[in-house]
Amino acid sequence: MNESVYISIPDHVDLEFELAGLGSRFSAYLIDLVFIVLLILLVGVVILLAGVASLGSMMKFFQGASGWAASWGLAVLLLLVFLINWGYYVFFEGLRQGSTPGKKRLGIRVIRQDGLPIGFREAALRNLVRTADMLPPPCYLLGGLVMHFDPLGRRLGDMLAGTFVVVERFELASQGAAGAAWAARVEQGLSRQALTLPRGTLSAHQIELIERFIARRRSLSQERRELLLWQIAEPLLSLLGEDREMLVKSPDRAERCEKLLLEILAMAQAGNPKPAVSPKQAAQPPLF
Repeated sequence: MNESVYISIPDHVDLEFELAGLGSRFSAYLIDLVFIVLLILLVGVVILLAGVASLGSMMKFFQGASGWAASWGLAVLLLLVFLINWGYYVFFEGLRQGSTPGKKRLGIRVIRQDGLPIGFREAALRNLVRTADMLPPPCYLLGGLVMHFDPLGRRLGDMLAGTFVVVERFELASQGAAGAAWAARVEQGLSRQALTLPRGTLSAHQIELIERFIARRRSLSQERRELLLWQIAEPLLSLLGEDREMLVKSPDRAERCEKLLLEILAMAQAGNPKPAVSPKQAAQPPLF
């Protein structure tokens, strides 16, 4: 199993994601299992109190019924447990962009192969074969073996849905107030909107690319970080009125590029950007 996966973004940049290990995924599963068991018990208590189908009356009925009727009753109970177990993951992963309470606690998340958060479709598909991954239940032996031998650490459900489980840590304290607020919006899926600047428009894909890099930049090596900084910032220099040739020769190019990206995110968060324009820039005709 590889430690990282590189995903190509439409802006011709490869982003590096750290793959979640077996230990963190199994720990997240144990946390979610506790919630699922509590949910099953809660549903059982509600059914008993409501008097719709108490366990005692069901057992008495099936004891006096024929064998096929008792088998059908057991099947209904197993179906109910399956629906709760399956629905739990589909609900949280689909609603919270690939994060369940257990995954959230361990700092991991499910993403699509293109790097975007999953939706209800992917959540439903990847959990459709969870029962097979759990064989023999509840130890996930089959799923663990598949993840161990797959280079991308995917279980059967991930292969079916086209997803990965990655580490996602947002270093809020290191990004300043604006960066912290932006990272919080990223986690909530609220940041993907186009940004209109006086000299052009940044697409939602470009904004998303920037936010993902800023959220993970501290975990990258210096060489990889500087390379990605230039690849992301270089196409945006004309929109910001920056002189590309001067920036290429600048000894602090990486720091200036990072500052520009943070300014873009701050403007996107504000919703009404007013970037500073020098007299020289103001004299130039707009690109759009």
